[in-house]
Amino acid sequence: MKGFRHQPSEKKEETNWTKIGIVAVCVLMAVFMVVSMFGMSWLNIFTQAKPGNTALVDFTFRDAQDRPVVTSVLSVITKAQDPSVMTFKANSLPVRVNVSSGEDLIPIQVVNPYNEYGVMEFGLFGPEVDMISNSIAGMGVGDSKVLTYPYAGQMSRQMSIEQFVNITGESFANVKKGDQVPLAFIDQPQIPLDNATPTSYIRTATVIDRDAANITLNYGYPTVEITLTKLTTS
Repeated sequence: MKGFRHQPSEKKEETNWTKIGIVAVCVLMAVFMVVSMFGMSWLNIFTQAKPGNTALVDFTFRDAQDRPVVTSVLSVITKAQDPSVMTFKANSLPVRVNVSSGEDLIPIQVVNPYNEYGVMEFGLFGPEVDMISNSIAGMGVGDSKVLTYPYAGQMSRQMSIEQFVNITGESFANVKKGDQVPLAFIDQPQIPLDNATPTSYIRTATVIDRDAANITLNYGYPTVEITLTKLTTS
């Protein structure tokens, strides 16, 4: 009877623990170098905003017709592509989390890509900024929200056509309902005793009503989109 041919077994290769250890050490060193480059700030992605923290916020204020009025997001500007819409580009907004600004008007520097006026100062109202400050509490870096400003509809002013033209100039004499117009807001309601010219800040308004004698403008922005982009917890 023929027997079965015995197949020689393959020799099992021994694990090279020394090689594995060297690779593991190299990987750990690479991770340590990357973490060192970023410092401890990378931990903020796991941190929620708490009262008193300092935050950097990207924002887009929109009027009642959903037109972007002022934004720190460049893609919002490029998507608009309508020179007739006055959209201003700003930098990200620094705020203290859940801390009131204590100001009536807060100026931010802006530019309009479609004009040649250069850098201007846009006026945000204190309650608008306070709403953002209060809303980012509990948010993490990268989180976004859409906020509704409840008093935007009440921010209206009626004036005669003559007053309106004196304020805005002849180029806006024939505006119609729904059009945007620029308005200037001053940082102090009373005329100073030294006759110094008060500082003014630009803000856009929408024509919400008009007849032969009067015009009504709304300068409130009911919607603001925010994204928490940076958080300092110290």
